[in-house]
Formats: sequence, C-alpha cells, structure tokens
Amino acid sequence: MLRRFAPRALALAAIPLGSLRAQEPLRPPVAPSGRLTTACNGQRIDDIVIYSEAPSVANLQRVPVLARFARSMHATTRTELIRRFLLLEETEPCSELRRAESERILRAQPYIADADVFVIPNDHGGVELEVRTSDEVSIVFGGSVRAQSPNLSFLLLGNANLAGQGIFLSGAWRDGLDLRDAFTLRFEDHQFLGKPWVFSSEVERATLGGSYRVEGTQPFLTDLQRVAWRVRSGRSKGYVELRMPGDDTPTLATERRYFDVGGIIRVGPPGRLSLFGASLTGDDERTGDRLLLPENGVLRDIGQSPRIYPAHKIARANLLVGIRDIRFVRAEGLDALNATQDVPVGFQLGTLFGRSVAMLGAREEDVFMAGDLYIGATRGKATLRIQAQGEGRRGSGISQWDGVLTTGRVTHYLKFSPWHLNQATVEWSGGYHQRTPFQLLIGVPEGGVRGYEESRLAGGQRIVARVEERFRLGKVSDLADAGIAFFADAGRMWAGDVPFGTNTSVKTSIGFSVLGAAPIHSARMWRVDFALPLNSEANSRFTVKVSNIDRTQFVFREARDVFVGRELTVPSSIFAWP
Repeated sequence: MLRRFAPRALALAAIPLGSLRAQEPLRPPVAPSGRLTTACNGQRIDDIVIYSEAPSVANLQRVPVLARFARSMHATTRTELIRRFLLLEETEPCSELRRAESERILRAQPYIADADVFVIPNDHGGVELEVRTSDEVSIVFGGSVRAQSPNLSFLLLGNANLAGQGIFLSGAWRDGLDLRDAFTLRFEDHQFLGKPWVFSSEVERATLGGSYRVEGTQPFLTDLQRVAWRVRSGRSKGYVELRMPGDDTPTLATERRYFDVGGIIRVGPPGRLSLFGASLTGDDERTGDRLLLPENGVLRDIGQSPRIYPAHKIARANLLVGIRDIRFVRAEGLDALNATQDVPVGFQLGTLFGRSVAMLGAREEDVFMAGDLYIGATRGKATLRIQAQGEGRRGSGISQWDGVLTTGRVTHYLKFSPWHLNQATVEWSGGYHQRTPFQLLIGVPEGGVRGYEESRLAGGQRIVARVEERFRLGKVSDLADAGIAFFADAGRMWAGDVPFGTNTSVKTSIGFSVLGAAPIHSARMWRVDFALPLNSEANSRFTVKVSNIDRTQFVFREARDVFVGRELTVPSSIFAWP
C-alpha cells in the first residue's frame, strides 16, 4: 500500500505553481465594535482603540467555575504593551504598509495567537483604528513519568505572559538518577524597559556541569525600522553524548565561553533593502580527550576519544551584509492548524564575513564565512519555500576549510481547501571537519525519521523527506481547533568524519497524527504522532510522541543535533536577528 501511496503523494506535491488559480483570504469587513471597515489610504488617524482578548477564558463563561480558574491562571496582554508595538500613531496619516506590518509584528509575539488592525471611517473625514489581539495560553507546563520509582522524572512550570506584560518565566527540574538533580531557570522580557528590546537570561545546573546565558537585543522585526543590535555572553560546562553501536553512550567533557556584540542598519526602502552591520565575537572552547561513561553516580574512563578536538580561542571582527526583496502574504493553516501566518514571498540573502583579531584575544588566525538564503513563492493553492544556511572557517596558511556546517529545506504546500492541506518537505544537514564534538542522528526530533528516536546510528550527513496529508476537523466547543494527519517519512545518513559514524540504508516510517490548537487560531500546534517504522533494524520501534511548537516563524526550526554544531555567535539570519 505504501508503494502505491508515496509516489502519488509526491507527484501531487510537485504540481506546477502556474497551474493553480489565485485564492486570497478575505479580510473581515466588520470591526470588533461592529462598525464597517474601510481601506487605509492616508486618512488622518483620530483615535486608536485596543481590544485585547483571551478567548480561552471568554469561551468558558457558561461554566463559571472553570472561567474563574482560567482567569486566575491567565492575565490578558496589557493594552499599553500592544500599543508600543504599533507602527501607527494618532494624528498621523494612515499607511497600509504600517497597518499590515503592525499586524505582523503582533502575530510574531510568542504570547499572541492572532492580531488584526481594522480601519473605520468617521464623520470628520478621518479614520479610527481598532486593534484586536487574541492571547496564546500563557500556562507553561510539562512533565515526564515512568514505571520505576521515582515515578516523576521531569517537571516544568511557568508562565509565558506573566501579568500580561509579555514576560516569560519558567523553572524546570529533572531527576538525575544516580547523579545530582538538574534545575533550569529561564527569564525573557519581550519589551524590556518599555522599549522594543528583548532581555533574556537562562541558568542551568545540569546533572553534570551547568551553564548560563545573558542576552539583550533589539531584533529586526520589520523593514520599517532602521537599526537592530545584540549583546550576548555566556558560559557552559558539561558533557556531550556520543551515540555508538551497542548499549553504552559515552560522553566527552566540554567547556565553552562566548560573547557577541554588534548591530546592523537598513539602507533602502522597505521590501527592497540592504542591511549593513558589524560585530565583535569571541569563542573559547575546550574538549576532553577521554571517553567517560556515567555509571553508579561516577564517570568511568573507558578509553581515548576516536577523534581529538584541540582547544581553540577565537575572537573576530565581522562584517554583516544582506539584500532583500520580500513581501508578506497572509495565509491560514500552513505550518499551523488554523492560525493566520505571514508567508514571506520573494528573495533574500544574508552573509557574514569574519577575521580573527589578535588584540581581542584570538590565539589563532583564521577567516570565517556564513550565509543564509531564502526563496518563497505562492500562487493560488500552492506555496513553495526554500531555505539554506552554511558556515565554515579556514585557518591562516591552510587550504582546507573546517567547522563546515550546511543545512537546507524545501517545503511545498498545496492548500486544497480551508480543511485540507498537502505538505511535502525535503531537509538536508551536513557537517564536515567539525572542531567540537558533533553527530547527526537518524531519529532526532524535528529533523529525523519518526520511529527511530532510539537508534544508535550516527553520521555526518543526513537527508530526510516527509509527506503529510492534513485535515482540519473543526472546533471543539469553541475552545480549540482539531485535526488529523497521515504521514510518511524516509531518510538516510552517511558516516562522514564524525566519531562512530555509520552509513545507513534508507529508513522509512508511516503513521498518523492527532492535531490540536488552543485557543482557536493559535500558532502553537499540539501534535500526537503515532509512527510505525517499516525497517526492523536500527533499534526502530512504534512510537508515540507529543509536541507543542510554533512552526510559523520565518527561519525554520533546526534539529537539536544541528543547532549544537553551530558557532554560537553566528546569527541564524541577519534579517531575523537575533
């Protein structure tokens, strides 16, 4: 059956864009006050009214006990915080570009599920703006239980919109088994000091080692802003696991310190623009040369690492350059179940060129290059998105590049109706001559083949293809959206030059997913994936995985094993800086 289904699904995903008819989402004609709307064409703005809603609370009014509980756990986003994100002011002319960008910036905030800015004509020849936002669920909760004692092995508690101020605060605990328990505390303020600045910090005491990170940024939210900047510093000390055939998972001790300070400035009109900037970065890394195996609360030395990673201390001055020709198209139900999403259409390229500077503390000379490419197109029912990133360095007097990491993703969507979506994805990851411990896994979450999460196989390069047929079923008591999906995955790995690398055959799986989003139109989609591997080797097994992730961002989510291989001071994209 799979042999008949897969070719049809892939062929369906490859329908040419030009063969499909245009389908633009219609804008609601009525504002929250019930008044009819008009176009934004330079009229004077006389008033701005903000409606900040928490649908998850409003829809529980018929159950008073539940409504009181929901109110006690959720504070609606404050109107003054929403107002500070708006690019329109009273007495100014109404600009359609600024209206649309205001909506997009609000929807991009992790605590807001949806946002609309309505334009209403008045009797004085001007207009009034009505801004309506719907909050995401602010409760942060997670946990893990097991059969043996202690039954609770992990607990996460927090709030993603503390007091309605756009502040994320969470704490987590993990049982250390034979080692010490782990604790993590995370804080993030998305409007620090009432400015469009983000301040974040994270402190972790791991079962072995620990880390901290402090960061302040003015992210590049819109083409209308002139500058963006970032200041960051951190340190980590821990142990990196290495997968190898057999039951053991040895580790290598690592220690890392880093800093990054820099900024960018926009040149050119919104949409078609260039970015120029500079940064100073530093990275001091040390990796042990002995394989250590946690055993009965101690680390047992089981031999020398199959690859030695020399210590290095790098400090660089970097030039940031980017070009963009992008517009945003409003769509619903692409990477989320039913949320409004701003799909970037067009082309952009960002680059970073760096050179070591001895006076900043560099102990070796090198050059470093990184780049990211995005291409997006949409027509009618079809949307195509191509994203690629790469980075690498070359030491002075050495012809060979090392620390090379490349990733790419091609995603094709066919939105047959508001209820039916076909999505086909091909994703590539590859590391070459890495300077820190690095492995790719065939079953890593968000990047591998489902059903192979427990595989012992590791490699240096990986390619995975996925096809999904998704169906939105409707609302559940006006509290959530619900859906179901059927999927097929296929992927393989090449050994490369990583420790214990293995060439694999093509691994495949099929399955179905139960989908949900709460509140309605939330960008965060709950998935319960039931995956059945079609290959019996590689420690494959039927798996059930639960996730709750916002996948609607401009820059696609990288798998965990790819992210840890990147230089920490390199931006994922200067257009999404940081």
